[in-house]
Amino acid sequence: MGKFEEIRLGFETAYINDSVVSSDLYRPQFVSNNYKEGKKVLSSLEDELLLCDGFQISVAFITMSGITPLLQTLKELEKRNIHGQILTTNYLNFSEPRALKKLHELSNITLKMYDVEAAGKGFHTKGYIFKKDEIYRIIIGSSNITSAALTYNREWNTKVVSTDQGEMAKTILAEFYDLWDSKYTLSFDDFYENYRTRYDVIKHQREYAKREEVLSLENYKLQPNSMQTGFIVNLKKILASGEDRALLISATGERGIFVTGGRNSGFTRVSEALS
Repeated sequence: MGKFEEIRLGFETAYINDSVVSSDLYRPQFVSNNYKEGKKVLSSLEDELLLCDGFQISVAFITMSGITPLLQTLKELEKRNIHGQILTTNYLNFSEPRALKKLHELSNITLKMYDVEAAGKGFHTKGYIFKKDEIYRIIIGSSNITSAALTYNREWNTKVVSTDQGEMAKTILAEFYDLWDSKYTLSFDDFYENYRTRYDVIKHQREYAKREEVLSLENYKLQPNSMQTGFIVNLKKILASGEDRALLISATGERGIFVTGGRNSGFTRVSEALS
C-alpha cells in the first residue's frame, strides 16, 4: 500500500470511523500526558525525532528540565547528521540560558530567538515539525519544552500528517519561516549575552521578592531596559579583563558610555552601550 493511501486511511480512522484499521505513522492523533495510560508528550517527540530526516521547532519557553530527557535523542541525531532549527523567544524572560546554550552546542541545531519587545507583539507558539521523505508529521498544541509540559501537565496537542504538497504542511512551514527570517529574530551570538544578563537580573529580583514575602509577584515586575542590559554586559567584560574601576556616563537623551582604565592612568573609553 502506498503512503498516500495510508494517509487517506489514517484520516478515515481519525475523523470518520475509528473502526477503520490504519497505521499509527499516517494517522492524525491527540497527543497528551496521561499517566494512567502511560502516555507522555515527550515520548511522541522522541519517536518523531528518531524517525525524521529533518525538523523545526517553535516554542515560547525552553528549560533545562525540558531538554535534559531529549538530549540523548538529539545527540543521536547529531551523530547521524540530522539537522534541526529551533525558534524560541524572550517572552517573559522565561527560557533558561543554560538550556539555550546546551542546544546551541549541538552542531546539528541552529537556535534563534524572536525578540517580542522589538516586534511589539507576543509569541506563544508550540509547534514541532518533523519531515521524513515527502511526509510531514506536525505536533501543535499547548506543550513548551519544559518538564511539566512534556511529562505530566494537562496538555492538549494534535498531531497532523501532511505531504509536502499538502495545504497544512505548506501553511505551517510558511508561518515558521516568516518568524525564522523576521528582522526581529536574532541568532544565538546576537542575543545570548544580553538575554542571559537580563535573565539573571530578573531571577535575582524574583528570589528577593519571595524572601521579602511580596504578596503579588505580578506587582514586582522590574527588568532592565536595553541600555541598562548593555551597561551590565559591558561592565562584566571590563571586570573580566582585569580592570578594577569603571565609569558610566548616561546623560539625558544621550548614548550611555562605559569608560575605564588602569590604576595609575586616566580613564579611557571602552565601549558604547546601545540605547
